Formats: sequence, structure tokens, C-alpha cells
Amino acid sequence: MEGTFFPDIGAKLEILEPGLLSRKVRAYGEKSMVVEVLFETGAAGAEHQHPHEQISYCLDGSFDYFVGAATYRLEQGDCVLVPGGALHGTKCLAKGRLLDVFSPPREDFLAR
Repeated sequence: MEGTFFPDIGAKLEILEPGLLSRKVRAYGEKSMVVEVLFETGAAGAEHQHPHEQISYCLDGSFDYFVGAATYRLEQGDCVLVPGGALHGTKCLAKGRLLDVFSPPREDFLAR
């Protein structure tokens, strides 16, 4: 999946935790990447950190989202900014999807 147009049919669903958590790399370029993450109720995005700046946009569902010591309740239409290097994670309260934007792209997501 390289280029300018990224059709849905080309987005591979990667199962991270069967029945709970999956993702699709939607698009990427030299400086940014968009990833859709699908959560079932109760699924967690384990606390982690990476050097990439990240913006998470709630497409639907409900999430408790942790950035450092702060906790935010994300509902449809809400966004959170995660600075590069910040410890962060999420817990899905109601089945939903997050759209994550990374800069620079997550090379580890493309290597799979």
C-alpha cells in the first residue's frame, strides 16, 4: 500500500487481540500516517510510549485515555494529542474506533 490514494479494500485488518482489538493502516507518507484502531468493550491499548507525536480522534464509542498522569474521557468527535515520548494508553468503555495520526509514520506498523 503505497501511493496517493488508499482505498478501503487495500487496508489489511491486523488482529492484535482476537475478539478485542484490531487495526488497519489507512494511509501513510513520508511524514505522517493514519491508523484506524477497532476496540470491543473492555479492550485496552496497553500503556506504552514511542517517539512519534500522535493525535487520537474518536470515531465512535467511549474510551478512558491516559496521557502521563492525566485521564480523558473520549466520546465521538473528541481528540487527544500525545506528545512524542509520553506514556499513554486507553481502555474501551463502549465498543468503538479511534483514528490515530502519527508523525513521523510508525515504521514498526509497516514492517508487519
